Amino acid sequence: MDLADFIDRNAAFAPDKPAIRAQGAVLSYAELARLIALTAKALQAELDIARGERIAILAANHPAFLVLLYACARLGAVLVPINWRLAPGEQLFILQDAGVKALILEESAAGIIAPLKEACPGTHIVGLDFAPASGTSLAALQQGGGGRLGAEGDVALPLLIVSTSGTTGRPKGAVLR
Repeated sequence: MDLADFIDRNAAFAPDKPAIRAQGAVLSYAELARLIALTAKALQAELDIARGERIAILAANHPAFLVLLYACARLGAVLVPINWRLAPGEQLFILQDAGVKALILEESAAGIIAPLKEACPGTHIVGLDFAPASGTSLAALQQGGGGRLGAEGDVALPLLIVSTSGTTGRPKGAVLR
């Protein structure tokens, strides 16, 4: 059992009920469950994300945050949300410190791509609202996305690494289950 099972349960009982209202759009539980499954399969098949690996998101509030959170729960992966208001150097430090395998970002944060590629050349880059030159878009990833999931999450596994404010030095990652 993983956290995404709760979305699947709601999708089975009330598929048309709104799950997310954001940016003038409504996403039903059935659609949210479908996007979670597609994203989890795509992350595993296309980016080779496995249990325990870290995926960062650098964006303002967006429904993809929840899709990625539940997809990570389904895979047993760990989501690392990055505050878009931080300076690029601070964002880069958190990305390196967390050891992310993939970064999903909005086009407005694309300035971090070149320094990240230099510091962590193996990191996959996925555009949330664009297709970066050195990566792919989330929509394209979801369309190509794989078959059956090979690993399952567990509610006892770490799910988030949230950075502290760094009041005594550099930010530190707090692991949440």
